[in-house]
Amino acid sequence: MKDRLTNILERFFIQEPAMFQVLCVHEFTPNSTMRCPLRCGLRRIEYNPKFVLEMSDKALEEALRTEAIRILLKHPYERKPLACSQQAISIGSNLVVGDNYNFTNFNIEHPSDFQLESGLPYEVYCRKIQEMLPPSDESVNEKPNPFSENANQNTDLSELWEEDDLSVSLINGIIQGCEDWGSLAGNLVEKLKASTRAKINWRQVFSGFGASILSSRKSLTRMKPSRRYGFEQMGSKRDFDTRLLIAVDVSGSISSQALSYFYGVINSAFRYGFEQIDVIQFDDGIRVVDSLKNVMRNVSILGRGGTSFQEPVDYAHAKGYDGLVILTDGYAPQPVMPDNMRTKILWVCENQACYEKHHCWMEKSGRVCTIELK
Repeated sequence: MKDRLTNILERFFIQEPAMFQVLCVHEFTPNSTMRCPLRCGLRRIEYNPKFVLEMSDKALEEALRTEAIRILLKHPYERKPLACSQQAISIGSNLVVGDNYNFTNFNIEHPSDFQLESGLPYEVYCRKIQEMLPPSDESVNEKPNPFSENANQNTDLSELWEEDDLSVSLINGIIQGCEDWGSLAGNLVEKLKASTRAKINWRQVFSGFGASILSSRKSLTRMKPSRRYGFEQMGSKRDFDTRLLIAVDVSGSISSQALSYFYGVINSAFRYGFEQIDVIQFDDGIRVVDSLKNVMRNVSILGRGGTSFQEPVDYAHAKGYDGLVILTDGYAPQPVMPDNMRTKILWVCENQACYEKHHCWMEKSGRVCTIELK
């Protein structure tokens, strides 16, 4: 087995420099318990010796190409798409790989296999596949399940995937320094290069935004000593009942797909220490008000009219919220900030184009970031 892998890597060294480099920063490890032939993640390439033994050399080589491309796309090391199962994540990744590379000896799914259009982002494919998956309770599923045959294999394929900024930086360095891309097509190379450019990561921004809200609730107390001066000076405590309002733009210019991602942002907010989040839908008025203590599973959208940012700003100010997150495409007049406005604002733009269009005026009232779809 090692000889077969070594022979393939030697050919990659000459013919596929980019693939060779990303594979060489991973450790090849046998795993006889996994239910797929090969998989990557945690800086490892794992292979099942029994399954690989049954593969031809050509098929094994193309399976390694698949994992190399997956690593170059950084699917195993960037954030997992929200509310998607391991199976949906694996298939979504396969669709991107199959959509961007032609294989002759290795079967991999293509968007057309699921009646999906070509060229969609990774996260979009994952979510669309998740919607197609049958209920987990097979007893309520009377229709034949087209995903059953490879369910275990797909579940295991992405089992090692988790967010790893160090690995992302390492892969980006390989991409930026690569001059010979071998058999990788020009359009895929451009996508890989674009993926290394500096982006405003809304998760990092939101994490910092949440911390700034929490710190703003710090108050002095004599019941706790100062770290530096002991009981001679007042210490401080933090009040963690921070009130956060998330305002979702449901105007007619917002696509259903964008709304889906907006609510993915809302669900992920619980990761940052907020025990309760209030959510409003707004267009030219406030349409829906929800108070959440858990992630949202079902969402009903009302409104779909014009857009007024004044509505959520005035609402947050009147109710005394510590923080306001506005999810939008930005196409509306700039709001007027109320006098003595203490609510901190984070604008989350639908995409990079919206960010470039509106960030200048948004930055006058708060932080700005964009959702990046992988």
